[in-house]
Amino acid sequence: MTKGSDLKEQFYDVVIVGGGMVGAAQAAALVKQQKRVLVIEKYIPNSDVLAQIPLRVSAINLASEQYLTELGVWSHIGETSKCMFNQLATWEQRHKPVIFSATDIQKSHLGYLIRNEALQLAAYDELNNTADHAVDIITDCKLTSIDQTNEQVSVQLTNHVSNETIIFHCSLLIGADGAFSQVRSLTDIGTTGWDYQQHCLSLTIKTDFPTQHITWQEFQPSGPKAFLPLEDGYSVLIWYDNAEELQQLVQLSNEQLKNQVLTRFPDLAGEFDVVAKASFPLTRRQANQYIKGRVVLVGDSAHTINPLAGQGVNIGYKDVEVLSQLLEEIDIKQSETLSAVLKQYENIRKRESQLMSLAMDSFYNLFSNDKAAVKLLRGGLLTLANKFEWAKKQVLKKAVGY
Repeated sequence: MTKGSDLKEQFYDVVIVGGGMVGAAQAAALVKQQKRVLVIEKYIPNSDVLAQIPLRVSAINLASEQYLTELGVWSHIGETSKCMFNQLATWEQRHKPVIFSATDIQKSHLGYLIRNEALQLAAYDELNNTADHAVDIITDCKLTSIDQTNEQVSVQLTNHVSNETIIFHCSLLIGADGAFSQVRSLTDIGTTGWDYQQHCLSLTIKTDFPTQHITWQEFQPSGPKAFLPLEDGYSVLIWYDNAEELQQLVQLSNEQLKNQVLTRFPDLAGEFDVVAKASFPLTRRQANQYIKGRVVLVGDSAHTINPLAGQGVNIGYKDVEVLSQLLEEIDIKQSETLSAVLKQYENIRKRESQLMSLAMDSFYNLFSNDKAAVKLLRGGLLTLANKFEWAKKQVLKKAVGY
């Protein structure tokens, strides 16, 4: 694996713009197919970041765990960076919880809460295990233009330090550069979507109680409150509320935030301290198309959904899995063959992500308001969920990716 911003103009099978969790996994998948890959990423953290306080965490379901294991990525995730959970609880404030358990579907666990940096770095560790020159990585550069013909894509970058212009050519360009994708913008792919009324506050807490293996979510009139367990004495609390309220909360000291948590969250398992915080808006975006010529979008570049059920990165990993499987047996230099495969990818993944977005929106609209009629409906649904085991199992199987 070659790193650095001093690579000269070359031709690659695939150029991936964006080397985060999804982009790095995409690179690992394609390198295993003996494709020559270039990853363009603004900044790649080193392993020292894993010793810092965790803040950005993703819920990885069983299907994603299985796929990352097949890629060889899973084995590089350290035990202190991930926390297994075998139960998931949800309830309306002052009502009986619905508890989903791994034993309901004959599994040992439902998934893991994992630091985002650990997922990203694990993919690079696996890339480091590949043969020399199978993958190159370039950093400290800005994507400035994309041009394509029927035979190839040309990608132009500008070096942040030297202001030098670099051009690479490839048979396929993959945009994995997130919700504000430059690849999507430069190829004139539009989006549809909206911003939700609520924002999200993420609080990392240092706990004095043992590691929990249950993640839970309580629905309150102002928005859900959730608990995400981590290892190494940390957990993350998720607080949904209107933008004005969260803007005030984020200005508070950690001690003041702790007092707010004690007042407004369900009781935690013991003593804790707030040690880190971050807030972000909630948005839904769907690219109008996932492909354009020899350019294809994966992950948040193609779709962002409400994170209420923690499915975002799992959808991205599924993009990677489907695209990689379709590319494995073809010659990507052949325009007609590549076009047919990319269209197949778009048909499969766009339909699935739209269905997931619709499901999350329905979930959000049902549980993120205080209208009397809606409260009655969701209370009835939660009561039914506790009574009908078959329905609980079907919901749970969908949540874990099966």
